[in-house]
Amino acid sequence: MKVLVVDDDCLICENVKSKLQRIGLTGLCCQTAVSVVDAKQLLRADSPPDILITDLNMPGLSGFTLIKYVKEHYPDVIIYVLSGYDDYQLVRQAFLSGADDYLLKPVDAEELREKLSHTSQTAKMESVAKDFQFESVLAFIDENISRDITMDEAAANIAISYHYFSRRFKELTGYSFPEYVNRRRIELSKAYLRDPSLKIADIAYKIGYHSPSTFSRAFKKYEDCYPTDYRRMQNVPTE
Repeated sequence: MKVLVVDDDCLICENVKSKLQRIGLTGLCCQTAVSVVDAKQLLRADSPPDILITDLNMPGLSGFTLIKYVKEHYPDVIIYVLSGYDDYQLVRQAFLSGADDYLLKPVDAEELREKLSHTSQTAKMESVAKDFQFESVLAFIDENISRDITMDEAAANIAISYHYFSRRFKELTGYSFPEYVNRRRIELSKAYLRDPSLKIADIAYKIGYHSPSTFSRAFKKYEDCYPTDYRRMQNVPTE
């Protein structure tokens, strides 16, 4: 596990680094930087860390700038912010900017161990999940297409975190989870529409729409025609 600690107080950097080394996580590598500029240089010069621990109040460019930069360029990095007891508003703003968690100053070694151990375990689970998947995820969607499917369910089905699943799903399909499900429903509906024995209302419920009108509007959105028009173009007898 690779960690980057950023604080304009070099003593805090060294203190956190020392505690990281003492907690004894396997394969731990720690770098420090005393400014956002230095941190960016380290990020560009080397492979990104697994975890970024950053102060928020720093002269020049703030920790918020660094958080946004990392989220944009290295979205897999987990971000912890260093905060004091009275920094609630700053921490809230940090979460809105993309931070994942926070550590209170002075950093407690046991809290650090607990958070990083959890992060390490999560990373291992997600690494294992990469070796499944992905067909099993698509199969899960097809098997449950007739009901409302949530991304929480799909992520839990292969035991990975919601946020990782969301990001990875879009990387692999090019669509958000809801968008993919909607498109898949329309693709499946086209096969059903070619079967003259199936009514449009039955098809709508079969693929997870709550009403035929909702299905018709969705079909029009993706295919630029209504289901009845599609049947006509396919020379399928109408109802």
